[in-house]
Amino acid sequence: MGPIFLITTTLLVILGFRPVSGDMFSASADLANTFRLEQKVVNVLGELVAQTEAKLSIIRHYLEDYQSVVEEKAASEEEFIERVAGNPIHAYRLMKRLYFDWQTVEKEIKADNWRNALRQLERVRMGAKFPKEEDFFGAAQALVRLQDTYELNMTQLARGNLWGRQTRAELTAQDCLFMGKHAFNAGAYARAVEWFEESYILAGLENNKTIRQDQVMDFIQHAINMHDDTLQQTKQRKPMAVLSHTNSFELPLRERPAVVQRNEIIRSRKYNLGKHISDQDDASNFNALCRGERLLNDKLLAELKCWYDTRHQFYFLLMPIKIEQHSFEPAIYTFHDVLSDEEIETIKELAKPLLARSMVQGKLGVGHEVSNVRTSKTAWLPEGLHPLLNRLSRRIGLITGLKTDPIRDEAELLQVANYGIGGHYSPHHDYLMKDKADFELNDVERGGSTAFPRAGVAVKPVKAGAAFWYNLKRSGKPDPLTLHGACPVLLGHKWVSNKWIRETAQTFNRRCLLDANQ
Repeated sequence: MGPIFLITTTLLVILGFRPVSGDMFSASADLANTFRLEQKVVNVLGELVAQTEAKLSIIRHYLEDYQSVVEEKAASEEEFIERVAGNPIHAYRLMKRLYFDWQTVEKEIKADNWRNALRQLERVRMGAKFPKEEDFFGAAQALVRLQDTYELNMTQLARGNLWGRQTRAELTAQDCLFMGKHAFNAGAYARAVEWFEESYILAGLENNKTIRQDQVMDFIQHAINMHDDTLQQTKQRKPMAVLSHTNSFELPLRERPAVVQRNEIIRSRKYNLGKHISDQDDASNFNALCRGERLLNDKLLAELKCWYDTRHQFYFLLMPIKIEQHSFEPAIYTFHDVLSDEEIETIKELAKPLLARSMVQGKLGVGHEVSNVRTSKTAWLPEGLHPLLNRLSRRIGLITGLKTDPIRDEAELLQVANYGIGGHYSPHHDYLMKDKADFELNDVERGGSTAFPRAGVAVKPVKAGAAFWYNLKRSGKPDPLTLHGACPVLLGHKWVSNKWIRETAQTFNRRCLLDANQ
């Protein structure tokens, strides 16, 4: 497959062709609209609370006035009544309460604030999209994925610390219990135990407000039993089996006083730092790169460089291209400052109304389907939609030296993708899509890199940058080292746009070689 041109402006386009219900969690643009919707709901509820509190204040005032009378002590109820009835001030206040004050109380009681609030809420919801069950479960799965990928400290995560960035967001004991259930259902029993134990700790700190500690303990014990039973069965089938550290610990949890801390696993993990990265565990390498860990040795890293290049084009004579090299084999580059801020905003605005849930190739290579391996929304932008799209295709052609006209079938339409909660794309190849250029439409505060687990490098999302690589070798054979994926977005938003360039149209621009290894 041909070169891949990735622009780091975080504008990502998807292969989705139709909207899918229950997918609000998969795009930050939808999440922003959902928060705006909730603001309207909160405004209605806030007004209802204010009205209800005013109503209760009037009723409390009536009761307090009456209570000030009955606090007078008497030997008997009859004596008390006689004393109150014989007091002109008490008599006056009695008349005032049951005539003047009662009119106000009765008016407030008859006023139906709830029905009025319900009508307002119905108007707010009219035509709006409320989250569905799929969105709720998708958001929970995203949190579990983020904790697993980035080896986040469970306690810090529950208290709003996202990879060193402290926020005001927090999880309750009930939230952590729910995350543990998701991990358990996915077969990640060790991870489930960690979530359940954090839930147990928080339940104690909350004084069992959202969930009771004894209830959580039942989940902990069940998860430990499932983990150890599964571990034993695996060892019986494959005595030398190597278990994924994200799903299981090496020893039974019953034999440990507490769940092993993640940093213990990290300290024991070793990577083969060299020219060639083992493809035996693409998932572990991918997660390590997402966390910013190095898989290449210092010698190889020292050979990489950055430079300015005019591409022998007058177009770049006064403003040469800024090129950063990430890898030699396969060749992976970033072209910096390819788009202006205005162009980035134009692309995002063009894409927003066209966004639909991203899809992957269906089973047996037939059709497309929604999958958890890709959580984002994408849109395809026809060249005639805006003059910028044609200019951008020509600019990509000048930068890469390749033909990029979609009308002549030299390249695909520009694809824009928007990632939502923990948005990611598991490692995959783009062989069917030939060469590729990816544009980042914004900076991402935490996470969101494009990682190449077999090349041992990760390209961080940088606004207006374009990552570029070839999916095919010069012989036309697929290059397995181009396996890549989008790391989950931990904090912030990610928009990215992709431009796939067809290899078959580059006969005179990138000549083929007969050597199958080249």
